[in-house]
Amino acid sequence: MYAIFGLDSYFTLFIIGFGAVITSAVHGATGVAGGFLMAALLAPFIGVHAVVPIITIMLLVSHSARAFLNIKNIDWRAFRLVILPALPFIMLTAYYYNNIPTAAIAMLMGTVIISSIPLRRLGTRFGKAGPKTLGLVGCLYGGLSGATIGPGMLITPFLLGFGLRKEAFVATLASIAFFTNVGRFTLYNVTALYNVSGIFLGLFAGLLTIPGNWLGREVLRKVTNESHLIAVESLSVLGALQFFYLAFKDLGWLT
Repeated sequence: MYAIFGLDSYFTLFIIGFGAVITSAVHGATGVAGGFLMAALLAPFIGVHAVVPIITIMLLVSHSARAFLNIKNIDWRAFRLVILPALPFIMLTAYYYNNIPTAAIAMLMGTVIISSIPLRRLGTRFGKAGPKTLGLVGCLYGGLSGATIGPGMLITPFLLGFGLRKEAFVATLASIAFFTNVGRFTLYNVTALYNVSGIFLGLFAGLLTIPGNWLGREVLRKVTNESHLIAVESLSVLGALQFFYLAFKDLGWLT
């Protein structure tokens, strides 16, 4: 199912490694966007269907490092309110992932990514969000997370509405994402979506996110909110267009 770990050239491997560092730096600075930006980068090289399982391994490493770096800032109440209702839905959709057509995955990924822009804008002025709201959003987040990369954007405005800001927001979202990827990896492994080459490629990219996370944490302390918002949104548009292109190509609408 997957391309070999070496892909078609060392240059391609270098591009993927460099992309892992840069996208994890973006993720470390904003708390979002790194996973789906890396997915958009990887898709042309390994195929759309392979992207979510491979990125899952990468994000297991990345989010564990990010959560550890910010562990003192995690809001454990918000974490529990989201992840407990989310996990059953994550595992349900992850179990059936291999039966979803490639074009449908690409369209879903593109839609989730492009939707991140208004959702993130909404998050800058979202009102109060209580425990019941977080629980309901957690269910929807879980259902999407089993088959896509990027639904963290869905819970962004609600975590902000719950009162999380800056370091607490980044740390809590990282811990939620880590357990999301644990559940997803478990079910993908049960349904035999991995081989040795895929696992090594995911680990390779994941290890390179560690310096990227550190870099992003430093950037987070210095960059203005508006500057990183513009950069993330620009990359999000490009990433979404990439997945829509791959979906249309798979459907035979493009030659």
